[in-house]
Amino acid sequence: MSRPGAVPRWFWLALAGLSLASLALRLAWLDQQPLIPDDQMVLATARNFSEAGWPGPTMWNHPRLRDLLIGATLDLAGDGPLGLKCWSVVFGTLSVPAIAALVLAVGGGPVAALAAAAVVGTDPLHLDFSRQGINDVYLACLSPAAVAAIWRYRAGRRPAWLLAAGLLLGLGLASKHAIAFPAAVVAAVLLAEAVRAPADRRGAEVALVLSCLAVLPLTVYLATFLPWFSRGHDLREWLAFQALAARETATHVGYPGTKLPGYFNELVGAWRWFLQPIWYVDNTMIGSVEAGDLSWVLVAGVGNPLTWLLVWPAAGLAAWRWLARREAAAGLLLALFLAAYLPFALAPRPIWTNSALSVLPFAAALLGQAAAWGWARRPRLVAAWGALALAVAALLWLPATGFSSGASIWLTERLVAPEALTPREELLPGGAAHAAPVAP
Repeated sequence: MSRPGAVPRWFWLALAGLSLASLALRLAWLDQQPLIPDDQMVLATARNFSEAGWPGPTMWNHPRLRDLLIGATLDLAGDGPLGLKCWSVVFGTLSVPAIAALVLAVGGGPVAALAAAAVVGTDPLHLDFSRQGINDVYLACLSPAAVAAIWRYRAGRRPAWLLAAGLLLGLGLASKHAIAFPAAVVAAVLLAEAVRAPADRRGAEVALVLSCLAVLPLTVYLATFLPWFSRGHDLREWLAFQALAARETATHVGYPGTKLPGYFNELVGAWRWFLQPIWYVDNTMIGSVEAGDLSWVLVAGVGNPLTWLLVWPAAGLAAWRWLARREAAAGLLLALFLAAYLPFALAPRPIWTNSALSVLPFAAALLGQAAAWGWARRPRLVAAWGALALAVAALLWLPATGFSSGASIWLTERLVAPEALTPREELLPGGAAHAAPVAP
């Protein structure tokens, strides 16, 4: 088990530098990047929910933490890109130390932790969602952080870690429910150990685990609906609303604008994520009809193919080291990845690329572990792969900011379906893709 004190100083310096670089990538030109349709709808929904408790006009079935956070920063920073997107920037940046903390907590070592953090920090798809108003990137931080805190508690039995895990899990559930899958893996281990504890402390340990990992998260989740309760709704109505939201999520096939014929915003089907290049594309416009200077702006987040397409080989290597060498860290990281990924891969409905953000940290952890194993045997090969992956990430960074040029356009055109790069007529003024925000 790795302890923070056993980690060399160079690791903390490198992680700090990588985190600062990741922040810079997520902030660069953010104030100049035009708002995409999702941003505009999220802005309206955040205002409506935080001020009046109405979860619309978009994503009514999602948890509401995003609306509360953005509603607060809109008051402080205004309706521009910073007020709308600062929480995605924050969670996107904190994803870097969060995944490093997870790898260290399970005993993966500093090289594996730093490599995993680098994968997350430089990934163009992760970068894209770190610059959007929607909240998919929140789980890329909260999920590995919650799992790491649970595992740290297991190592030292310090209740503060379990309390922190419960708060992180509650915030994650209030962002998107997918955090429950990987968290359940480590929570089940902890609960099983509590049940097997000596009789004189079994009850106390079970109560502590359930209080921190069930009661506390649900309390946090419930608290994020306070504006909704302020409209006069009671707990019974809240439960009925949760049932409706769960049904919509289970059968979801797109919001208005994503059900149109020929809609190619991103590849649909989670089984594709680590087998072929994946992407998420938004076309938006700047200028005005009256002035006659309308122009299209393409914002494309593309998963780095030199990392995403190596996830399954890394998973296979982890399985071998776990089964043949009894390496517990490899087995746990593999279990966490499968727990995060399989619910999406096996879902009977379409799954959009944005959901991959909750799986990416655990995929990155496998890649980091594989890179550490490779570094011990063939450091030059791993260094060459890292340099090439970084170069590809740099080229794909520009499309994720909406300012593509030169080689970045050439590479994007070879990784993204041509249909997705063609401006859609329904986004023209008066089109039907995204209705204008309405008041409750």
